[in-house]
Amino acid sequence: MFNGWLIKFGDVVLPNSFILADGWESVPNQRIEIDAYRDANVLLHRETSENFKTSLTLNIRSMNLAEMTAFKNVIGLATLEITSKRQRRVTVTYWNDEELDYKTAIMYMPDITYSIHTVDEAAKDIEYNSFSVELIEY
Repeated sequence: MFNGWLIKFGDVVLPNSFILADGWESVPNQRIEIDAYRDANVLLHRETSENFKTSLTLNIRSMNLAEMTAFKNVIGLATLEITSKRQRRVTVTYWNDEELDYKTAIMYMPDITYSIHTVDEAAKDIEYNSFSVELIEY
């Protein structure tokens, strides 16, 4: 049953307002091929792992410094133990578009490229451009 949200980090739901319209991309339950070969009749034989993996891309809207701080707090990297923080390893519960249900996984977050749109010296604020966050299941 869909509960109105797409992803949560630990126990904290990422508000949908952070995700751009058309900004949710998922490749759920990716099959991992262990071995494949063709026999003498050129028939394909595949051995596929029982452990499927998911990858997600969240296209995040532009935001100011206060919103970026709130976004970072939801992800919670700062509160992780040092090993998980170094690896950007997070526990997420996400909407699985293949199963049409929520699934929990341990994922890592590759490097994120941030781009600054403007800096307001008087207001001491930064306006960030939209950016993408990838999550790849271990």
